[in-house]
Amino acid sequence: MRKRARRRLAIVAFFAIAMLPALDAGAAGASTTTYLRPNADISSSGSWAVVGAGTAWEALADNVTEAQVPSSSGYIASSGAAGQTTVGLKTMSLAGATAVQMTAWVYTANANEAIVDVFKSSAGGSVAKASITSPGWNPIPLEEPLKQPELDTAVLKIRSLLSQPQQVKAAFLAVTYTPSPPKVYWGSWIDGDVYGSSGDAPWTSSTWDLFEAHAGRAPSIVHFGQPAPWTQAFAAKPLELTRTRGAIPLVDMGSNGASLAEIASGAKDSYLISWASAVRSYGKPFFLRWDWEMNGTWFQWGKEAATDPAQYKSAWRHFHDIVEAKGATNVTWVWCPNVRFTGSTSLPSLYPGAEYVDWTCADGYNRGTNPLKPSSWTKLYPLFLSTYNALLSLAPEKPIMIGEMSSTEYGGSKASWIADAFSTQLSVKFPKIKAVNWFNWNIAKDGGRWDWPIESSESAQAAFSNVISSPYYAGNTFGGLPSLTRIQPLP
Repeated sequence: MRKRARRRLAIVAFFAIAMLPALDAGAAGASTTTYLRPNADISSSGSWAVVGAGTAWEALADNVTEAQVPSSSGYIASSGAAGQTTVGLKTMSLAGATAVQMTAWVYTANANEAIVDVFKSSAGGSVAKASITSPGWNPIPLEEPLKQPELDTAVLKIRSLLSQPQQVKAAFLAVTYTPSPPKVYWGSWIDGDVYGSSGDAPWTSSTWDLFEAHAGRAPSIVHFGQPAPWTQAFAAKPLELTRTRGAIPLVDMGSNGASLAEIASGAKDSYLISWASAVRSYGKPFFLRWDWEMNGTWFQWGKEAATDPAQYKSAWRHFHDIVEAKGATNVTWVWCPNVRFTGSTSLPSLYPGAEYVDWTCADGYNRGTNPLKPSSWTKLYPLFLSTYNALLSLAPEKPIMIGEMSSTEYGGSKASWIADAFSTQLSVKFPKIKAVNWFNWNIAKDGGRWDWPIESSESAQAAFSNVISSPYYAGNTFGGLPSLTRIQPLP
């Protein structure tokens, strides 16, 4: 991100993942069905009455399937005049789901007509409609399944037009699909500023706990930083705090305080050797994102790399060789440019080579029309596509990570951006991306603050919590990775 001077010279935190059971998830490869029942009254007009329940949605939300008869104690009823009731529906995460089919089901008491529509939202966008004249369960299949942002806002509208009364006793949207096994690590940079705290994860457990509660599950990666070896010796504590909660550390380290030429020439070898020896003694695996976003010029190493890209590669290789010579094979090297932009340094000129990189990576943000730096609303696909293709061209055999990502609220729906990014873009259009990290810090800039956290609105937090619940995103089960091994992508 072309954006920030890092606070505290890189002691900030990303997050760890805990696996939660997915909604109605079946065994890998087996089809399963989730029933999305009414959960809100959107609008009600005309002659529909609620009987035996406090709200229309409660009357219709019986815990039954299309093979069962709903209770007769709660229902909505028309008196024979025109009227309608619209109810919202629960949602689920479609990330990684395949063979998705959706059918609305409505249970009516008699043969008098009721008209049922499935809309993308309360604002409109009908995707299925039926005139029901048969008692019992009536299916309304959707020709095409709703996409995640549409599913998150879908509603059922039930109308009566004729003079005969009707009762509707239950309704739901049945989603049949094949769930995915875990395929992608997910994590976050969890800054205490978001929660009114001076402590970041992993150091401050309450900060981590709050993020985890808001996200709805624990992450598999926690992102934080450490200063360069000539500023601070290797500190194992934050890595251990991360590992003991089942997450994988993602450690940023910049070369502040030394030039790339000094590093490449060996002038800092004593510090690098001491650091590598301590890392070897620690032994537990972690990601190292060294001198990230080097294709921009907002960091000193990026300015130097723009002038002499070969010097950047030489410094990277020299550092890597020292770590390898000391046997610190628990370091997984992540080469992470910013997404390409006009004027950025060429990625091929900066790539150290396949033998020096374990994962490639990119950082990218949807700035929308945020007044701090207005641009245009950009979905994840166009934001990352050019860089993704460049990484595939440079290193087709390497797994790809998103090191930092987020969206503003300005210029569009952040909730829809999140839902689309995690359900469709990542799992369908970017199959080589095997780790993704959210930047959860409302970082200060020019007297204001970026609205990057998932908590920037209730709708954004709800969308994130829902979509990340998919088993496609791995849980926090990685505290016991074998010592002195590199972190492999999930199959």
